[in-house]
Amino acid sequence: MPSRKWSHDLKTGYKRRVAADPSFPAKSITEVLLAAGTQLTAEWTRRGTSRLMPEIDFVIPAILTAMFGKYYSMWRVAKTLDAQSERTVPTTDAEPIDLMLGKMQVPTNAFQPFMLDGVTRPSWRQRGGSFLAPMFPLFRAGMLSSFVGYGLVALLIWIRSFLFPSYVAATQSVDIFHASIFTGCFMAIVSNIRYQVLQGLVEPIIDSSLQKVPAVQSIVILAVRWANGLLGSLLAITGMRYFGLQRLK
Repeated sequence: MPSRKWSHDLKTGYKRRVAADPSFPAKSITEVLLAAGTQLTAEWTRRGTSRLMPEIDFVIPAILTAMFGKYYSMWRVAKTLDAQSERTVPTTDAEPIDLMLGKMQVPTNAFQPFMLDGVTRPSWRQRGGSFLAPMFPLFRAGMLSSFVGYGLVALLIWIRSFLFPSYVAATQSVDIFHASIFTGCFMAIVSNIRYQVLQGLVEPIIDSSLQKVPAVQSIVILAVRWANGLLGSLLAITGMRYFGLQRLK
């Protein structure tokens, strides 16, 4: 049954991510909290205190979209390890992808050193494929997260208008379809690159250089993830404004 296969794939994917990075559960919780926090910070930075509440119709869906979108981006390109083996190197759980020159297996992260066998090193072509492989899933997830986030707020706006007909919003209604397209493209390209670099290059360097001082290691990783999340939020808001998806009356 499809539901059982989905559940099995989710459990397998989670085990492989934990096998490659035992701190993945803690990082998952941190990422969701940081997604909400950095998005709110970015909204406040871009809009200012005086515009935060009047533009709440933009702020709330952006936070909801960021929480889902950033975590899925993190999940999709996280390093993985064969949970059934004793290998201690990152591997891949990616499906083969067709890159015009034929199908090939690619790692989930472009910067991880080994393939599934723990011996074979990915070629440059395979590493390039690691950026291409998650693009469609990330695009699809971005569309879904934006559609749910902005759709839910559209419903709340309708309820508000029904209960308080005299209330005049300072914002124009967001075009949910185009906002979803933008979010899908943003996740497929910008979020894809950011999390590939963060989890495959930056965090391993921090882990190896600060492994003897775990407290400092945790603080540095938290700070780096906060900066990554804030950068993503600021870029997303800038893009939404640039394409005219968030307008005031």
